[in-house]
Amino acid sequence: MKAGTLLFISSMLLASVAIADVKETEEFTFDIVTGGRLSLENVNGGITIVGGSSDQVEIIAHKKAGNQEYMDDMKIVIDDEPDYIRIETRHPKSQNRWLNWGNDDSGSVSYELKVPSNINLDTISTVNGGVRISNVKGAVKAETVNGDLETSELTSDVNLETVNGSIEAVFDSLNGDQRVSAEAVNGKIVLRLPADASARINAETVNGSIDADDFGLEPEKGFVGRDLSGEIGGGDARISLDTVNGSIRIKRK
Repeated sequence: MKAGTLLFISSMLLASVAIADVKETEEFTFDIVTGGRLSLENVNGGITIVGGSSDQVEIIAHKKAGNQEYMDDMKIVIDDEPDYIRIETRHPKSQNRWLNWGNDDSGSVSYELKVPSNINLDTISTVNGGVRISNVKGAVKAETVNGDLETSELTSDVNLETVNGSIEAVFDSLNGDQRVSAEAVNGKIVLRLPADASARINAETVNGSIDADDFGLEPEKGFVGRDLSGEIGGGDARISLDTVNGSIRIKRK
């Protein structure tokens, strides 16, 4: 078979794959009271949330499916109250198709949200995808299975969990009765704290190093892995960090 014929066949195959993908975008806007709560449950796709000065929640959902039938059955369900907004991605229930993400009979939704900076994020979760949150001053809880968690400009309680991915959390302030928890299985954890942070830190890793030199703390080598326990500043807030396969870094901003 000639090279030209092979190239033509390859081009046709690529074109058919491109045609098979169905894409749609949905947009929503809701009012929410000061200090309100929001949760989002996703399966396939990343989530980006940015806090601002508006008193509204703006949602952009980028949907993608292998065929129109799957697209028609993939729903974004939103329950909204003045003080609480719940977003859920529902895939067709005939199969656990999220296990075949990327196949012709699967789908994904990537979310972009603009929210009031004083909002509280109850649970922001996805299975296959990363989560990025910035400038949210209320409590933040986020989790994923396969993906990284990146958060910045934090000032309140934070709870972050991932299985296969890294965690990075950057704080604008850390003191008082704040509670911070970060857990990973296969991935590193990085915390960036202000110079005047006040917290008691407990950190543990099984296969990896711990570095808190910026705050004058030294880890100990245990029977398995390494651990660190110590205070910075007055020891007001509480920080708990735990990973199995990965390093832990506690740095100044």
